[in-house]
Amino acid sequence: MERVANAIVALRRNPHNRAIQRYIYLVGDHELTPVQVDILETVVNNPGQRMNELADALGVDASTVSRTTLPLVKLGLIKRQSDASDRRLTMMVPTEKGRKQARTIMESRRTMMYRVQSHLPQDRLDAFGELLEAYIGAVNVEGTRILKELRGRR
Repeated sequence: MERVANAIVALRRNPHNRAIQRYIYLVGDHELTPVQVDILETVVNNPGQRMNELADALGVDASTVSRTTLPLVKLGLIKRQSDASDRRLTMMVPTEKGRKQARTIMESRRTMMYRVQSHLPQDRLDAFGELLEAYIGAVNVEGTRILKELRGRR
């Protein structure tokens, strides 16, 4: 177990991994953060979400979404729009520039993943994919348990 935990931390802190992320997340002179990319992709895939819906979808609080969307609005990637049924509520919608940037990020990510994976034999990639899917399932089980526990504390 220690080996897996150490490998995950090493991957997250790896300067080469960070360079790949910079390459993929660059918008002009501005580098998006992973959370900003998550918000952009979520808004592009589900336009018109309210701030609280977006926060729930990403597992963060509404103030984080509000603060994190400001640079995306300034860059012209998303825009805030009043909800027609309740003017007090704000919805997030992608701009054409935002949709294009999200496509560019997805394509760059896919290309980079193929390039990285090309260094590994197919049988190891198959095994890694299977183990990674199982690991994600375990994270979901434990994360669900923790979310229930946290809600119970309120």
